[in-house]
Amino acid sequence: PGPWTKQAPCPSASPSLAAQPERQRGGRVPLGSLLRPCPLQVPAPRTSAQEVPDMMPPPGCSGGNCHPPTGNLVIGRGQSLRTSSTCGLHGPELYCVVSKLQDSQNCCFCDSRDGKSHGIENVVSRSDPDGRKTWWQAESGVENVTIQLDLEGAFYFTHLIMTFKTFRPAALLLERSVDHGHSWHVFRYFAHNCSGLFPGIPPAPGRRVSDLVCDQRYSDIEPATEGEVIFQVLDPSFLAENTNNAEIQELLRVTNLRVNFSKLHTLGDRPLGGLRGHPFYYYALYELVIAGSCLCHGHASECRPAPGSPPSVEGMVHGHCVCRHHTTGTHCERCQGLYQDHPWQAAEPGYPHTCQECKCHGHARSCHFDMALYLASGNVSGGVCDACQHNTAGRHCELCQPFFHRDPLEDPRSLHSCKPCDCNPMGALEGGLCDAYTDTTRGLLSGQCRCKVHVWGQRCDSCRPGHYGLSLTQSEGCQPCRCNVRGRVPSTQACDPSSGACHCKRFVSGRDCSRCLVRLEPPPTPPPPASDLTLKWGAELLEAGKYQVVTSVSAD
Repeated sequence: PGPWTKQAPCPSASPSLAAQPERQRGGRVPLGSLLRPCPLQVPAPRTSAQEVPDMMPPPGCSGGNCHPPTGNLVIGRGQSLRTSSTCGLHGPELYCVVSKLQDSQNCCFCDSRDGKSHGIENVVSRSDPDGRKTWWQAESGVENVTIQLDLEGAFYFTHLIMTFKTFRPAALLLERSVDHGHSWHVFRYFAHNCSGLFPGIPPAPGRRVSDLVCDQRYSDIEPATEGEVIFQVLDPSFLAENTNNAEIQELLRVTNLRVNFSKLHTLGDRPLGGLRGHPFYYYALYELVIAGSCLCHGHASECRPAPGSPPSVEGMVHGHCVCRHHTTGTHCERCQGLYQDHPWQAAEPGYPHTCQECKCHGHARSCHFDMALYLASGNVSGGVCDACQHNTAGRHCELCQPFFHRDPLEDPRSLHSCKPCDCNPMGALEGGLCDAYTDTTRGLLSGQCRCKVHVWGQRCDSCRPGHYGLSLTQSEGCQPCRCNVRGRVPSTQACDPSSGACHCKRFVSGRDCSRCLVRLEPPPTPPPPASDLTLKWGAELLEAGKYQVVTSVSAD
């Protein structure tokens, strides 16, 4: 094989492992002879400065579809990284560095009891503030090791790059969770021999971007250092697929990522009893890049720190979207309170799917979406206004509440568009309810009160013709006038609407116009014959010189 990347040797007061007797090689080295910490190595350039193409659209908004910038989700979240194995947590632990297959092995000790030596937080950056190279290292000979990133919320995950200090794993798998670790799903298998290590898993590439496959490109034993494992959620070979469809959007969404290292590479000297404690074989990682962005469904081009998120540092990808298109929520996952007239949708290229405002005429602060109404309208409108204000009511706050009516002189958006019904309680029915609006086809007149039988007027404050005495105790509101039809004046109000007194003809009197006015004069001389007796001057001649008041009016 070709040359391996050179490691700086580990200085030691004791002889190198190659100088030890043959019986000690691959076995235990006397701790007393090697017990001194390995110095940190000087900075070294990456042997492979490979840039992974980002298949996500560039940041910003184009055609209404917005995308926040992509960054390394690990930055600022070192405390959210955890691993199942770290060397030297319980005391100094021997490990050896392979320089070349032909050369000797240099051995050192890992001591992570101070929490700074080879902890998992070292994978956030390839070097410390002083520029010295750092790395995470697992316990020697431990094959099943996990590294897990727990995000504070949901994010888009686009690709992963791991740069190893030692051999890359012979087998590993990448898992994701979308429910904060309650369930896990495999993203991709990696192995130098997929059919042998992961039987039944088809080799990469699959037919579709969501296919579960095993990739053999990143699991060779070469190089011995600076080797990379790369994974892209949106493989470039599937560019023809619509990245905005629901399946791919769900594939990009993660709350947790977990890398499972399951098999170490060896140089053909795998002991029958297992590798545990073997100083030549262990996982060590210079850098872990988990690229992604905040999850905004195409409705934001920038994000800010979410409540409860880790303290912000330079280069950190934040998780709270600064939403556009009248959307809201941590991930712009719903429409704003007053923009629910259409169903929420994720933005697409050329189709921002801006949330539409409910038509509440300025009388509501929020509304909700009703799918049944939306479908019934032919996908035109499904918004229903909530808690209409200013005495309004109705789906669009276009009506007035009971006991209020629409003022036709006011704009429907006016705070005073609905006026109280002004009904006279003595003449109105239903507690003073009035017509809320005008509809001539239904005989409705805005503000018209519902009157009792013998009452009329917009306010129900007048008795109908022929009636009087508007009273709260009257079930019909007013009483009929009691006038003698022969004594009252025709074609007029039969009686006074307040007192009930009838309007009588000339020379007729009485409350009900049933009496004639009396005007007595001496009878003529000689008296007329009895056959000529008639009604005169409002009196009836009974006999010569005598009169009797007429109490009823004759046709004469």
